[in-house]
Amino acid sequence: MNGWKRIFLLTFTLVFAYQLGFSQKITKEFRTFYTGFQRNIEADHLAALKEVLYFPFQTSYWIDGMNAFSDEEKADGLIQAEDFDQYGSRIFNADVKRLVSEMDVTRVQQIDLEASGDYYKRLGQQVDRGTTLLELYCQYGEESTVGEHYFAFVFGKVNSEYRVLAYYTSERVKQ
Repeated sequence: MNGWKRIFLLTFTLVFAYQLGFSQKITKEFRTFYTGFQRNIEADHLAALKEVLYFPFQTSYWIDGMNAFSDEEKADGLIQAEDFDQYGSRIFNADVKRLVSEMDVTRVQQIDLEASGDYYKRLGQQVDRGTTLLELYCQYGEESTVGEHYFAFVFGKVNSEYRVLAYYTSERVKQ
């Protein structure tokens, strides 16, 4: 094997081993949090769910270049802890209760902050240094067909504990 092939193989092996170790750490650490999150949604324990949210909690979503949201409009999607009682049942609605309970932790995806737009970069500023964002995304329709309804939860580590940083859906949470 020539030198370049050895270097490539070594580099690939090191990167793969690092990614495997990193993802296993996240998966193992996150699994307990996610299981508790699922159980609290299934049981409709809004008070316990409020405890794992990070406030201000983002309920709007935008895509750079598609949505011309001003900073005021982006801030309008934020809810404070004292507003949770008003919006909690809209966030943890019947579809969320039904679908999250069926979604294994393997459905949660890591967000690449370097390649992300303003939405994720703003959320990324809230998490502990050296950690990343995780997202559970679900698209669904009537009678199990793929439809235009969707929701997502974005998770991150804040002060060494996982928190739910954001929720977005096909319908506005705040009216």
